[in-house]
Amino acid sequence: MKYILMSAFALTLLACKGKENRKPEKKKDSLTVVNRLPDAESQKDFDILKVLLDEEVGNEKPEEIDYKNYTVSFHNDGDSYSVTYHKIANDDFNNDGITDYIIERNSEGMLGGNANTNSEVQYIIMGKDHKISERHEIQESAPFSYNILDGISYESGKLKATAMQNYRSYNKPVDSLESTDLSFIYKDGNVFEESYLTNCSLAQWKDKKIFNPSTEHQRSIDRHNYTETIEEKYISKGFEASAELSGCDNLVIIFEGNYKITDTDAKSIGEKGNQFLSFLAKNTNTVLQKDLSIIQNYYFTHKISEDEAKIGNLSFYIFSNKNKGVLNFRLVMTKESNPKQNENWEITTRIK
Repeated sequence: MKYILMSAFALTLLACKGKENRKPEKKKDSLTVVNRLPDAESQKDFDILKVLLDEEVGNEKPEEIDYKNYTVSFHNDGDSYSVTYHKIANDDFNNDGITDYIIERNSEGMLGGNANTNSEVQYIIMGKDHKISERHEIQESAPFSYNILDGISYESGKLKATAMQNYRSYNKPVDSLESTDLSFIYKDGNVFEESYLTNCSLAQWKDKKIFNPSTEHQRSIDRHNYTETIEEKYISKGFEASAELSGCDNLVIIFEGNYKITDTDAKSIGEKGNQFLSFLAKNTNTVLQKDLSIIQNYYFTHKISEDEAKIGNLSFYIFSNKNKGVLNFRLVMTKESNPKQNENWEITTRIK
């Protein structure tokens, strides 16, 4: 659970774009791999880097834009930064006859370590008419990222890299920082780090679903520990629910529920909290229903609280918040199957 709480604050920092101040060794990923594809002739005039650069600009007014080198700079109220796109590979990852891409996005801010400095690898899966169908992002580096990726290369359908612990996030001497080799593939509609498929128990849960039914369903990869992530939404009149699922051996899932209400007294909040838990116990995947029923039964006799509760290997707590006629509940649930995987590096290395 320490990892969950750390992640809540760490992800807020990582959303700010940043890259390691102490730059890693020069990357070996300058090579762009271009495979011959069946639709190459029809797409020869399509420039994915220009598309991404224009998307980066959006409605902003850039200080300078260079389509030759795919770089754009922003004044940003005196805190200037620049963004550069680089193509790592072209390939048809999902075998639909349409070119897909692996792209590196690099943002450089002032002093090399501010909020606008980071880099990431993006898998761009294209659909018809040059529309982006899927986008999967892997953090390459940031000032306070858990890991820093280096030695990125692509060959025969696999993106390979070395991950090293970021000295800013791990309290240890630089010469004691650990590293591990990674290998990413696109398979069955998602990007996977191959050791997840072979060494994580949650990988055995195929076709993961949360709500039954769901309004929206999205699969991707965790930016920091490279496990599969599932995000879903359920929407009905006066109520919206969302869920985020991740983990290697230990299941981590966050549920949120939003109710439109007029009464905000303690009794009404308690009734809505019980209603939220009842919804989860009845309208989620059967894989989850048993644990959610345990949580529901616990709160029949205990007040909904932000204090962590634990029953066996199941731990959970609930936040509640009310704002402008909307009552929000946030249930954080962890099912621990491997006590050695409570921190990001332990999950990244699939420690047993």
